[in-house]
Amino acid sequence: MIILDKISTFIAQLEERKFYIYLGVVIGILVLIMSGIVFYRYNSMNYWKKRINHINEIREEISEIISKDQQVLSQRAEVNATLAEMPDFKIEGYFNELLKKLNLERNKQTSATSPGEKSDSEYREVLLKAKFDTMTMQQLTELLNEIDQNKRIYTKELEITKSTKTPKTIDVNVTIATLQRKPEQTELVE
Repeated sequence: MIILDKISTFIAQLEERKFYIYLGVVIGILVLIMSGIVFYRYNSMNYWKKRINHINEIREEISEIISKDQQVLSQRAEVNATLAEMPDFKIEGYFNELLKKLNLERNKQTSATSPGEKSDSEYREVLLKAKFDTMTMQQLTELLNEIDQNKRIYTKELEITKSTKTPKTIDVNVTIATLQRKPEQTELVE
């Protein structure tokens, strides 16, 4: 209480002009302190809002990655189940039977199988390229529909050109593919 008494006596002894100067300085200091506190508070809030937004963006990206990973795992399981149904599936044999069924043997010019691109996965792709001439669009759609019905194979490339031999027919180059498990390699122990 002694300090408050000294301050009140000091203020009472001041001239009016000096009192207003001191009062202005004190009010100015308080305003500066309050402004600093408000600035720090808003600056801090802005920083944390940006940080929260950044974390939310990362969280959404991670969520997308996880959902894509789950999708890949389910597709891999589906592929494994399909491959397990017919482990000795030969694409060329299936394709020749399909051509007999659709009476397209006479339209086939050539067909050849080849291994697809190398990959690090546990599967390898086997490609079959076939060339047909003087096909009708109906024959082509029936062929593509039958290929689409078999889960084991898929159409990789399709090239259609107008036939130069017979009017109202087309020449077709088609590449179909299937996946096969890579043969497991055993390491030799010395």
